[in-house]
Amino acid sequence: MVGLFKRWGFGILILAAAALVAGCSSAGASPQVFPSPSGAQTGAKSTLKAPSNGLVQSHSGGAVDIEVEWEGEKGGYLVFEVGMNTHSVDLDQYDLAKLATLRDDSGKEYRPVSWRAEPGGHHRSGTLAFPIPDSLGQGKARYLDLIIKNVAGVSERVLKWQLG
Repeated sequence: MVGLFKRWGFGILILAAAALVAGCSSAGASPQVFPSPSGAQTGAKSTLKAPSNGLVQSHSGGAVDIEVEWEGEKGGYLVFEVGMNTHSVDLDQYDLAKLATLRDDSGKEYRPVSWRAEPGGHHRSGTLAFPIPDSLGQGKARYLDLIIKNVAGVSERVLKWQLG
């Protein structure tokens, strides 16, 4: 009887470990694919410089912390990873495709081409993609602001990346 328990216990342990590994694996996850911009060169190496003030910018207010990481150029778009965290606000109500704007140092504004995020309640993360600003593509931009409006009572959050 003890030998049978050991075999079953070991088998259950192996199954639990396999389920944990499979659940944490990204092999089954679908890759982030952005719409192909007209005239974009696929496979072209990015010529965008990394920000001089760091890749990650954050803003806290209205009981919500937002952290945004500059991912650079992907698929012909400027991509940011966004994380939102709170203990009191349902973050699923905020559609950053409608609430976010990218502004360059000349004042020109760009709307997102996509916001991809799974529901998360109090902890939500996703990918925000914008057309590459003209000034950035030409290497003339000194900074870019990501503006997120109307999240948790904060009328405007400005995250700034210095570019030169």
